[in-house]
Amino acid sequence: MDELARAQSSLGRAIGRAKAGEDRELAQKVREGGDQLAQMLSGLLRLTRTHSAENRAFDAPVVELGRALASLIELLGTVHLVTVEDQIYLNDIRVKAEGKAGGKDLGAELRRHNIGGLSFHVPLEGPAIRALVAALGAAPAAQAPRHALGGRLEQAGVGSVELAPIFRFSTVKSDGRAVQRDAGAVLAHLLELVTETWDHVAAGRVLNPLPLRRTIIETLEAGLESPPFWLAFPDCAPHSQHAVEVAMTALLLGKAAGLPAGLQQDLGIAALVHDAGYLSPGVGEGAPALARHPVESARVVLRQRGFSEGKVRRLRAVLEHHRDLADPQQPPSLLGAILRLAEDYANLVRLYGAKVGRAEALGAMLKASGRVYHPVLAQLLVNALGRFPPGTLLELVDGRYGRVTAPARSPELWDRPLVRLLDQRSQLPTGPLVDLAEGPRPRRAVPG
Repeated sequence: MDELARAQSSLGRAIGRAKAGEDRELAQKVREGGDQLAQMLSGLLRLTRTHSAENRAFDAPVVELGRALASLIELLGTVHLVTVEDQIYLNDIRVKAEGKAGGKDLGAELRRHNIGGLSFHVPLEGPAIRALVAALGAAPAAQAPRHALGGRLEQAGVGSVELAPIFRFSTVKSDGRAVQRDAGAVLAHLLELVTETWDHVAAGRVLNPLPLRRTIIETLEAGLESPPFWLAFPDCAPHSQHAVEVAMTALLLGKAAGLPAGLQQDLGIAALVHDAGYLSPGVGEGAPALARHPVESARVVLRQRGFSEGKVRRLRAVLEHHRDLADPQQPPSLLGAILRLAEDYANLVRLYGAKVGRAEALGAMLKASGRVYHPVLAQLLVNALGRFPPGTLLELVDGRYGRVTAPARSPELWDRPLVRLLDQRSQLPTGPLVDLAEGPRPRRAVPG
């Protein structure tokens, strides 16, 4: 049995255990442990208002917090304690802290330092817990308080505790409509978060899906058709750019396929980490790495202990993102099939975009449907990207040139996209976006 078959067999056994109720039992343990951890940490922070962290009044609660944290790390691996407004999450599972002042107050205490959560990678001994509590209980720095607190913890020898930024739910207007997110700001945050996540994976840390899920939600709220998601990205690491490009195409296809919100979010997370296996030691290069990295990427996902339904979806998508529809073992899952299409399209554009048009790349993929790709999903991708997919260089009937900046906005506008006009010689933008539904018609697509 080869490596892929062993991983698939292990996944099957894990799904069986989850169906047997093991996952519900784990979730309950996480909720209880998370509530205990949040209450004790909040209590210790209140205690700093009247006593020094070295006071003997801290002795018993510090020991209890250390025991609770050690138990959770034994259960989960890395422990991610996240506050979102007045709610608390532990490793993707909501802790029911309603009506409990300690849990509600914890978020306010952390926000003073511009912190939304704490990640514990190893258990903490008494001196480290006292140093953490003293740092959190102190007055925040006037500038860059989260960075300053991180430096203080490093000096105190508590560098294993990672500080997360503040997370927020969607803002809602008085009429009940969600406030439109700024796509450019969301994209910048997403690229930064992906680079940070890959750095943590490369350092051997456990994958934390919660910040990725929050940013995927923000991306969906900003609108997948927003031009910033499809224009050339600002300077960033190549692997981050590829991950986000694949995620945007996968999410667009998932939306076109009518996936519910939870599936779209898991699809987005899987797309962002689908190539993380390349960071594994000894994965190699070239064809061997191409064959091996899906399994290694699945192992990255597996480092997050427990088996929630969302984790199993992400795991299968990552494991199967290079599997053909006609694979003799079995076809990929729905999310795996979507991820296969999205990555192959991104790779074709990256490798051959200067020689062939994006529509031609899609046409070649469409010819392989039924064997490599699911035919319905392949056609949905064509419909969603439009007659002239984002990035296509167009010559207009009036002689000007422009680059398509967004996917199709509707079936009626399938061949009338938004374009950014370009200088013919330098290929640099020369003006605002032009809507070809109201302006000149496209004459032809030009490679480049």
